[in-house]
Amino acid sequence: MSAGSPTMTRDDFLRRVAGINVWKRDGERAPHKPLLLLLALGRVQRGERRLAGYGDEIADDLKSLLRRFGPPRSVPHPEAPFARLPNDDLWEVVADEDLDRITGKGGVTHRQLIDRAAAGGFSRSDQQLLLADPRLVEEAARELLAGHFEPSLHNDIRDAVGLSRPAEHRAAATASSTRDPGFRHAVLRAYERRCAVCGFDVRLDDDLVGLDAAHIRWHSAGGPDEVRNGLALCILHHRTFDRGAIGLRRTRDGFRLVVSDEVNGQSPACRQLLDCHGKPIRNPQRSRQRPDPDFVDWHRKQVFRGRSRDLEASADERGERKPERMK
Repeated sequence: MSAGSPTMTRDDFLRRVAGINVWKRDGERAPHKPLLLLLALGRVQRGERRLAGYGDEIADDLKSLLRRFGPPRSVPHPEAPFARLPNDDLWEVVADEDLDRITGKGGVTHRQLIDRAAAGGFSRSDQQLLLADPRLVEEAARELLAGHFEPSLHNDIRDAVGLSRPAEHRAAATASSTRDPGFRHAVLRAYERRCAVCGFDVRLDDDLVGLDAAHIRWHSAGGPDEVRNGLALCILHHRTFDRGAIGLRRTRDGFRLVVSDEVNGQSPACRQLLDCHGKPIRNPQRSRQRPDPDFVDWHRKQVFRGRSRDLEASADERGERKPERMK
């Protein structure tokens, strides 16, 4: 093997990771393959065996990841990326029976993978490459995270798949490498350097602390770096916005905050978040800088979880009396 071969093989692996074929339609998110690969990278980093059983080691973990970090869907489908990732030359599946013989028009089913004792993982050569070069695990993880998820979620996803966290400055540099460096300044200036939800504007000397420029339609999902796709949000509201705990609803005079009916808790912080439901967010300085309704609609469909609380609130929660059922 020539001296340049290891580098080429390493670069080839990263090219394949960056080029995975992710299903796309009308801006819908489909992070199934990235999440499965991140789960597998976590196994490599922990030194676990190459092939993991679909039924007892992959399915439940991937379902949980899809519920937490995927788009809001009633039923997650971990079988889809598990069976289709081999087409990207990044995954190997072994089973008691050739899966091509039983694959229907809709693909291999969850039950078929379990019944055939299917197991999957990186190819033997890719596994050896990753084990020999721990930095490659981190580079592949950063590629997947930056390409498919907002930076505010990266550490949560790392924790969920068992990947170690990198140094904060390295993560920030990676996340911002393909983004317009002027986006943050333009958004914070438009919102007068205050959180659009709660007005948070803490400064340490002359430096803002804990105030972000959040994308409404994620940058990783094609959202542009422009003010109409941005909100000035404090760390709390940025994180809850990107996780789908809160969202926006358009009204005649601007936008109001909506809180998901899946949000719950007993702390004062949770109570404060719930109290924001239905309240107008702060408008930017110029009307032309207000959020684009198309970006807001994307967030409601692809990120926001559950339903808006006022749609699901019971009569008791609204302070109303329930009508008696007719006998």
